[in-house]
Amino acid sequence: MKFNIKYILPLFVALLILSFKNLSNPVFINGHLKPKNAELKNDIIGLKIFVKADGKILAESYTDQNGNFELTFTPENEKSFDFYCSGIGIGTILLKSVENFESENVEMDLDYTAKYKKNVFGKVICLKCKKTDKVYEILYADPPIVTRKINKLGDTIYSKIYKNKYREDCIVEPAKYFCERDDVKF
Repeated sequence: MKFNIKYILPLFVALLILSFKNLSNPVFINGHLKPKNAELKNDIIGLKIFVKADGKILAESYTDQNGNFELTFTPENEKSFDFYCSGIGIGTILLKSVENFESENVEMDLDYTAKYKKNVFGKVICLKCKKTDKVYEILYADPPIVTRKINKLGDTIYSKIYKNKYREDCIVEPAKYFCERDDVKF
């Protein structure tokens, strides 16, 4: 049995090309967490900054005394990259959602006390989904009110949304809004 090299070589090359994983370059983020209010400058030391995509944490870092942090991760086929801040007294809040990066080295300024964008009707726009219909203002109270809802499938759901406000316990955090669609505070 004689093998013809002109058939085997293209098949080998095609298999070799298809066997490589989609390689992408890592993204290096040099970030700065800067509150607009100078009184909160001491509160940014040691906060955990992390980036999530498709439900997975891709990278995490802690802020130094100046609010600086560095993150490195390799993006694949994620739809968006969500930057969160977590720490004592602030809970976990969404700071920014980015769909893609223009370069491999990124300078990023984040602020957990930022003013939020509103549409023409005065409704706050979610940082992640860019919609307003499921965004609620957070009301801190003691004790929080929880409502019971029954969805279309007959399942019972307990919700902190009552009278068009998201009810939270008495520990006041810098998060001002909650998006029910994405289940994030910002």
